Amino acid sequence: MYVSIFKIFLLSALLPILTAQISRRRIDYNSILIFIAYFCLTIYCIEKFGVELPTWSILLILVLGRCLPSLHTIYGYITGEVWSLPYFLFNMWGIFCGFLYLRLKSPFNILPFFLGCLFAVFMLYQGWHLWIHRINFGTFTGRVETFAFPAKFEAFDEQKNFITNRNFQNKIVLLDFWIKTCGLCFQKFPQVQAVYDKYKNDPSVAIYTINKLVEEDKPNQVFEMIKEEGYSFPVVIPTDEELPEKFGVKGYPTTFVISPDGRIVYKGDIEGAVKMVAELKLNTR
Repeated sequence: MYVSIFKIFLLSALLPILTAQISRRRIDYNSILIFIAYFCLTIYCIEKFGVELPTWSILLILVLGRCLPSLHTIYGYITGEVWSLPYFLFNMWGIFCGFLYLRLKSPFNILPFFLGCLFAVFMLYQGWHLWIHRINFGTFTGRVETFAFPAKFEAFDEQKNFITNRNFQNKIVLLDFWIKTCGLCFQKFPQVQAVYDKYKNDPSVAIYTINKLVEEDKPNQVFEMIKEEGYSFPVVIPTDEELPEKFGVKGYPTTFVISPDGRIVYKGDIEGAVKMVAELKLNTR
C-alpha cells in the first residue's frame, strides 16, 4: 500500500515539471496540457490502485502531490501574488474531472472534461492576457469608470516647456508612464512611437510619455536616451515625483487615456490604449 501511495504522489509531483518542459514553460500552452495530463493521471491511478486504496485517498494523494512541491507558490497566492492561480486551478480541475469521468454515467461523464478544455482554449487565446491585465492594472480590459484627474498634472519637456492639465483641454490624451530601469517599457516604445506617428499632426490628440526619475538620473539623461534609441515621441518629467503614485501606477509601463471632457477612461497596456484612442476618435467625429 505504501508503495502505491508513493507512486501516486511521485507521479503527481513530477507531472507539472514534465509538462512545463514539453510546453517550453509557456504557461498558456501548459494550461491545456496540464489539465489533460491530470485528467488522464487521475483515471489511471483510480483504475490501477483503486483495489487497495479508496478513491478519496487517491484523490487526496494526487492533490498533495501537486501542492507540496509548490508550497512557495501557494504561499504567494495567500499573500496576493495570484498571477498563476488559473494554472493551479487547471491542475485541480483536471483531477476532479478524472474522478467525475469514472463516477458519472456516459455521456455526462465527459461534459466536465469538455468544458474544462473549452476554458483552457479560451485562456490560451485571450484569457491569460485578460487575467494578467487584471493583476497589473486592476481591470480585465483597461476600461475604467470615468473619473476626474486624481492629481494636478504639471511637467516639463526637454525645452523646459511647462505642460499642465490645460494642455489636455478638448483633446484625447494618451499618457504613458515609464521608468528608465524598466525593460518592458523599452519593448513597448515602438508601439508608442507608432501611435505618435499616426496622430502627431492631429490637433485633437496629444501623446506624452511621463518619465519617473530615479536618484542616479542626470539632467537631460532620459531625453538623450530616447533620442539615441531613435524615438521622437514627447517625453516629459513631472514636477511632482509622486505623480505616478497619485495616478495609481503600481508597475511600469502603465498607460492612461483621457477623454476630451477631461476624464480618465482607460488604464492599462499600450495595446488597449491605442484601441481606446481610435474608439474615441471615431465617437467624436
